[in-house]
Amino acid sequence: MERFKSIKSLMIICFTSIIVVVLLLTGTSLYKKFNDIAIHYATQSAQQLMTQVKYSLDTYTRSMIDVSNTLYYKIIKNQSIQDNTFTSQMSLIQTTNNHIANLAIFKENGELIAANRYMHLNEAVDVTEEEWFKNAIQKQENVHFSSPHKQVIFQDNNSPDVITLSRVVSLNENGNIIQGVLLVDMHLTGIKNICAPIKDSDIGSIYIVAPDGGLVYGDLGAFEVGKFNEAIKNEVTVFEEDKRLITLQMAGYTGWKVIGVWDLTKLLVDYDTFQNFIIAVFVVGFILCIIGTLFISSRLSAPLYKLQKSMKLVEEGNFNIRLPEEGEYIVSELSKTFNRMVERIKGLKHEIVTEQDDKRKKEMEVLQSQINPHFLYNTLDSIIWLVEDERNEEATMMITALSRFFRIGISGGKTIITVRQELEHARNYLAIQKIRYKNKFEYFIEAEDGIMECLTLKLILQPIIENALYHGIQYIQHQGQIHINVWEEEGVLIFSVQDNGVGMEEEVSTKLLEEGRTIQTKGSGVGVQNVHRRIQLYYGIEYGVEIQSEVDEGTTILIKIPLEG
Repeated sequence: MERFKSIKSLMIICFTSIIVVVLLLTGTSLYKKFNDIAIHYATQSAQQLMTQVKYSLDTYTRSMIDVSNTLYYKIIKNQSIQDNTFTSQMSLIQTTNNHIANLAIFKENGELIAANRYMHLNEAVDVTEEEWFKNAIQKQENVHFSSPHKQVIFQDNNSPDVITLSRVVSLNENGNIIQGVLLVDMHLTGIKNICAPIKDSDIGSIYIVAPDGGLVYGDLGAFEVGKFNEAIKNEVTVFEEDKRLITLQMAGYTGWKVIGVWDLTKLLVDYDTFQNFIIAVFVVGFILCIIGTLFISSRLSAPLYKLQKSMKLVEEGNFNIRLPEEGEYIVSELSKTFNRMVERIKGLKHEIVTEQDDKRKKEMEVLQSQINPHFLYNTLDSIIWLVEDERNEEATMMITALSRFFRIGISGGKTIITVRQELEHARNYLAIQKIRYKNKFEYFIEAEDGIMECLTLKLILQPIIENALYHGIQYIQHQGQIHINVWEEEGVLIFSVQDNGVGMEEEVSTKLLEEGRTIQTKGSGVGVQNVHRRIQLYYGIEYGVEIQSEVDEGTTILIKIPLEG
């Protein structure tokens, strides 16, 4: 019976989920259908507006062509340029068309023949280098329209924004036919008056693009450049994420692309209403389903939530969790399995921790035991040699230093000692080695104030110093020097051992710290690798040894441990 009830609850939940999915699919389908229909009608409305704009734009540009044709065929071709009547006739044409800003005729070399009003050319501007002038000369069979610009060829500081029409014309100069260029500047306000009503109505904006990609009218900041480029390639583009409709038409005489960017929410009055209706239906249906399923599934969901929270606690490291093994059959079985799993993990964790602790202790003991015997053997050999050589005073000094050395080294079995004791240990070691090396080197020990009582892992300096002696100082001809410095930096205690020995190549210094690599030395055979491994075992891998060395320059070993004590 219990199993049947659990399965029944699960079936109710699944059935409710199916209802929600069907509701979603139905609502989405209705929304998409309405959206497609709405966009279709919006596109038709937008295209009608675009057609009106295109017609007005064609009329505007056609008027520019008509003005140029009138000037060329009725005035320029019928008169000689010496008649000096062009100016008055062009002025008359300009007064009958308030869209005209400038009318001018130039020779092929850029010389001004006539203009609609008395104007001086701007001497700083070469007319023949103007784009509209070059287009007319290079493509003589066409009428050319420029992008909007300030007309800079005349000495007129208040020149408005214009669009220039230019074409090649034939001029009569004393009976000789020469080439010239006719300029017709039209005020940009004419195009603005055509496009501005749409922008003012807040339903969209118009953009006009020249064949070369230049912007004739509009502000590209109003929509993304990527969408602008896509709109140039397609006649109609809809961007659902921001409810934009983009349409395209080609102007007749100029080759301009007229792009309309329309706000769908303004074109479609009922768009938002229907969208809100679909959302409301879905929300109401979803709430009803949730209320029903929450009541039915409460007995099943509550134990599962409790199991989920317990698993998160185990994930965080709490293994003292135990679930009650009761409730629905499925929940009861899950609780039993969970409790057995936690007990097993707890036991395995204890075994691993114990094993790792034993391993670390044994490895520390082995690594540390490798240091003392070798040094003892080498020092005793030196004492024997001094006694045989009847250098009793030096032998006595070495034995005294050796006793102090081992007194600090043993330290009552302690692993951690003070910086003062570690430096004293290094000083005794250097005193012994200085006798052995017949004063071949000098040593200097300095420590920052206030850190002498800080704590450190013992026997970390002696192997480094031994390395410096056997691999650096031993092979130089000049007086050797070993500098030991200790300081604190951002919570890190740093020991520096610097020598002026033979140094080493970068490849060799890198291998010294590689775990498992055997480094053959004349000393302890452990050296830098020993210290590096011991520090990382005790303090963690973020601490240890760094090597800085150059051949024939010397070596600096940096030992970094956390500041404690």
